[in-house]
Amino acid sequence: MEKIRLNANKRQLLKKEWQHTVYNNMPMQVEEDLKSAQQEYREVRDMAWDNVITPQVEKNFPMADMKVLQRYSSSSGYNRFTDTDSCFYFKPQFADMSEQQFSFTMDIDEYLALYHQDLQSRGHQATIKVEYDETQRQDNPHFHKLKSDMSHDMKSVATSNGHGEDYALFMEGRNYGWTEHCSSYHDDDFGKYRKVVVHGSCHSRCMMLESETDWLMLKQFEKAKSGLLNAHRELWKTKYELITDMASIIDQAKFLGDIEQYWTNVRECVNFENSDIGKELSIVSEQTKTRLSQAMNNIKLDDKEPTIAVVNASASGFSLVN
Repeated sequence: MEKIRLNANKRQLLKKEWQHTVYNNMPMQVEEDLKSAQQEYREVRDMAWDNVITPQVEKNFPMADMKVLQRYSSSSGYNRFTDTDSCFYFKPQFADMSEQQFSFTMDIDEYLALYHQDLQSRGHQATIKVEYDETQRQDNPHFHKLKSDMSHDMKSVATSNGHGEDYALFMEGRNYGWTEHCSSYHDDDFGKYRKVVVHGSCHSRCMMLESETDWLMLKQFEKAKSGLLNAHRELWKTKYELITDMASIIDQAKFLGDIEQYWTNVRECVNFENSDIGKELSIVSEQTKTRLSQAMNNIKLDDKEPTIAVVNASASGFSLVN
């Protein structure tokens, strides 16, 4: 292969393609863990709603009574008798414990974790918020553009999977800054995850809970939420580590051949077959070498033809082609 000297543009293109490979073509255990957390979240949410929320809310706010109040209710505050809600406070009767809020609306972290794969498949970085939170980076124009672009697909990722209620619950979560291009939603979009209650604040409708089993089921839902967020965070952490590992290689490399030892993906582009690692890049840690070597075994090719191969180092620039 022709010896190609790297410049800033070439390095940037290589980093971009590597990030795409790590997120989309490198199956890892953390992705399976996230899928399990997503399934657990949905199953526990259904159980908590069907077995606790529905019977408790309808016991405290009988549907027949709510329908009568709705008939005479208006949209204005003074003549408004009912609300629809997906957020409830409960206080256990069986123990001396404070009331607790259980919300079925979704914040942006939950939504990105729940629809990680769907957003990635549409070309978005579903871990972008986790990345900015964990690295404590300040919001910038690039971050705002990514959010804006992603908002175009917030509805379709849910509705295309037959879960339009998730989109409504997300929109109800008041996720300011993430809904720029999101379309409107209505009460009917919530499916079963919406109850008619008397008008007032969520806390003012606090309900007493007699059953410890019901309380534990609600707590299990909170645990499933945490599990979903933690699984998404771990996925980002593992992938981000590989991305930064390769970035350090690319930044130090003078020639494409220096990277070939570490990157076997994009098959025609670079080759990791060489076992003589680390002579030129002596400051690369053994941990970095090990992580990259192990990652190579997980790379999965797209069905389409490989889209990156370094074949042209002309004066006009650096091209990545088949």
